[in-house]
Amino acid sequence: MGSVYRARDAETGQVVALKVLTLDRPFDLVRFAREATLLAKVRHPNVVDYVAHGESEGVHFLVQEWVEGVTLAERLHETGLTASEAVTVAIGIAAALEATHTHGIVHRDIKPANIILAGDQLDRVKLVDFGIARLTSEAGVLTRAGRLVGTPSYMAPEQARGSINIGPAADIWALGCVLYESLSGRIAFDGLSPAAVRAKVLLNDPPRLSPLCPEAPRQLVELVNTMLSKDAAKRPQSGPDLIARLRSLPPITDGPVRRVGAPEAATVAMPNRPARPHTDVDEQAAGCFVLVAPVEATTTVHDKSVAKVAEQHHMDVHTFDDGSTLLIAKRTGKAAALEAARAALALRQEVPDGAVSVFGRSTEDSLADAIDRGSLLLERGMMGTLFGDLVGNSTPVVHIDDMIAELIGSDLPVATTVDGPVLRVEQPAESP
Repeated sequence: MGSVYRARDAETGQVVALKVLTLDRPFDLVRFAREATLLAKVRHPNVVDYVAHGESEGVHFLVQEWVEGVTLAERLHETGLTASEAVTVAIGIAAALEATHTHGIVHRDIKPANIILAGDQLDRVKLVDFGIARLTSEAGVLTRAGRLVGTPSYMAPEQARGSINIGPAADIWALGCVLYESLSGRIAFDGLSPAAVRAKVLLNDPPRLSPLCPEAPRQLVELVNTMLSKDAAKRPQSGPDLIARLRSLPPITDGPVRRVGAPEAATVAMPNRPARPHTDVDEQAAGCFVLVAPVEATTTVHDKSVAKVAEQHHMDVHTFDDGSTLLIAKRTGKAAALEAARAALALRQEVPDGAVSVFGRSTEDSLADAIDRGSLLLERGMMGTLFGDLVGNSTPVVHIDDMIAELIGSDLPVATTVDGPVLRVEQPAESP
């Protein structure tokens, strides 16, 4: 959206941060102006200070306080934090949220990269980047279908669903993700693709915090769990309430620092389903899922079409903010796999410029691994949609995993390809 420069204020001589807009679309101009307007409303030690904004010779700019220090993301990846240090940082950000929420502002992108430790001091945290913040009274304003608003690993379930009613509880969730990450050294909701992350945010819980941070008192673990409640109404509802609960925690025993160092997604192999006898597959199938997404960011899956297909094949629907959709079979075993496969074939015809995958979860699988497997299958489908014509393979397919292939192989024609098992979508006959 813009570039940030270290600059000097010609009037005061102070060092400032000069943010220059590099895009000139009307939507971006409005969003940039809104960031400046919202930031100007807040004056708080834990929020980056507004200095000025305007336009000069067609260049739109925003001037903010220059904060010398490191981001929390850098600190977590380079050295990490102790549990008590993590709580200190959380108190500072909770204070920042108290100030912003009092003015009716929801930040919507709380994450380690947007938290600066001034002077590398944990008790001098600054919340920055209000580029996608908005007033709670502006629900639905300036949202665009298919446009990601927020960072998937820190987006509350209501954000992941693309809801227009995003309130302060979304920021509380994101701070819960930051606190979990600081305590455990692991990202609370991570995955091999953005689609996998969104699905986990909606359906899965992060690994239990207690084994990852044994020195964390029970009250702290319970507070993090409450902040990460899927139900926004069950999270702490205000900054003051959260600050009070953080400050009332019992003393925390000194423990190790935990550095965040998860491998890059591109280096992680697809999670494998444990091998088992063919006769046990039906009994072992605990869930069947369909993941569908448009390849182009400007294209969205038609909700009515998805709802119709889901109803016909007895599946629940979860729609994400980027236009992708997850369908979950209400039954288990072979019947569910067939429903999921047939729903996927119908959806692949509804979304000719998209991709569809079907994957199963066994009783021995974690939901997280199953979701990762399905998202990688979806990415293979996206590559096929984008480049199928170039390699001479333009027949649309649905990528499926081995479990689904075993369950439906006797009822539907499963083809074997270099990318694994697929279902080919029948093309309508051309008129004579």
